Amino acid sequence: MKTGVNRDVGLWIATVKEFETLIKHDPQTVFTTVSEAEQKRYSGIVNRAAGLHFLLGRYLLRYVLSTKSGVSILPADWEIFPDEQGRPRVLNQSVAPIKFSISHASGVVAIALSSTVDPGIDLEPLARELGSGLNFRHLLSPEQYDQVMTIPSAAHCELLTRVWCIKESVSKACGLGLRLPFSTIEFDLVSLLNSQPATWLECKVRERGSFWFNLCTLAQRYWLCVAMESPALSPLGRLEPNHFNLLSRKAF
Repeated sequence: MKTGVNRDVGLWIATVKEFETLIKHDPQTVFTTVSEAEQKRYSGIVNRAAGLHFLLGRYLLRYVLSTKSGVSILPADWEIFPDEQGRPRVLNQSVAPIKFSISHASGVVAIALSSTVDPGIDLEPLARELGSGLNFRHLLSPEQYDQVMTIPSAAHCELLTRVWCIKESVSKACGLGLRLPFSTIEFDLVSLLNSQPATWLECKVRERGSFWFNLCTLAQRYWLCVAMESPALSPLGRLEPNHFNLLSRKAF
């Protein structure tokens, strides 16, 4: 297998705790940065934590777009609307296509941004439990299920959390999210277990082709996976998340 393509996928993260501090001290900046539609959606989310995760995701996205686009568009001026499949897209006509994916988990929001590929990103707590071996056939292809049955049951929870994170990121890269049956996403679990951390691995999605994914840990608390449709050559390099300081509006 040839390698040699460095796809321009960038990662940014921010915390809800820092965002709450920003809202407390400067709410006007937050609510004048996001769109009216985003404010309305936020207002309609009953669960406060879920609402803050959504609002932070859109606020962070707008600042990252302005930081990385190379054009003079203010964060509040980005036009972000769903396409016919329901996937949010950047519609500003004055810039080259910019594609993104957002995920959040337990106080952290992460964004993947690219000008060349549709990225998919997912965050999962390391301690997440997905149930016993009798309840996850919907997650695995028949071949993967057979592989899991050869692995000691004590290792199932950790492995399946990784598998879920990978498959959700791939489903987002497909543009379908949870509408894509996870059993149609196939990769070798033995190769996953034996791979080095943050290695790019390939998977197949039935009737949709090949994808690459890169799984790593974040702050020793989360699994983070980024996926993209497979180019002719595999991606190069390790994905390094940039912390975005919400108070200074800078990435480090």
